[in-house]
Amino acid sequence: MTEFQDRVKPLLTGVPGWLTDEEGEALYELAKRCTGRGAIVEIGSWKGKSTICLGLGSRAGNGVRIVAIDPHTDYRFGDFKANVERAGIADLVTPVPSLSQDAANGFGEPIELLFVDGSHEEGDVRADFDQWVPKVVDGGWVAFHDTTWTVGPRRVVGERIYRSRRFKDIRFVVGSTTVARKVAQNSLADRLRARYVLALKTAFWLGSSMLKKQRRLLPKSLERIGRRVLRALQ
Repeated sequence: MTEFQDRVKPLLTGVPGWLTDEEGEALYELAKRCTGRGAIVEIGSWKGKSTICLGLGSRAGNGVRIVAIDPHTDYRFGDFKANVERAGIADLVTPVPSLSQDAANGFGEPIELLFVDGSHEEGDVRADFDQWVPKVVDGGWVAFHDTTWTVGPRRVVGERIYRSRRFKDIRFVVGSTTVARKVAQNSLADRLRARYVLALKTAFWLGSSMLKKQRRLLPKSLERIGRRVLRALQ
């Protein structure tokens, strides 16, 4: 059993959200490795599932502050606060009730880890990229959710990360998340690897879409094998 499965997954029980276990563990590990060169910023919190993964990862590491940007409206904010408090990370989390583009202008801190799961309209994803990614320190990490089946994030990440010269160590986390490390200039080997990972992600998307269209599901045993193979190939 991994640290995530032992310490984090039980606290996610009953918290709705669209993270796979692999995605939650990736966020946990990224936050755990943060050194404090900048804040951890989350765009799109809903009821706090990803916030809990980030917060517990930060707690297990260097206790870097998490800024949770979301409209935080109606009953959802009450649920968000309750879930964060139940996980024991309320002291690390600063909720910012705002749309991401509005919050960007007044945010002057450096960012060490940026997780984007806000509006999926292509124009909004591009705005989030343009306004928030430049705040990420060199060597810091970005993670974009819903980069598989959702057109807006898929297009923007395909263009601005997988085909960029500003990112390396790119990987696709089973579910829909793309993770990458921001650098001043990547190498040819980095760019070739990025195209390879993009091809794997595209194959996963096409295969999953075909099964969904045919209303078929893989047996759980084969699905687990497929997930392990995808991780090993990267």
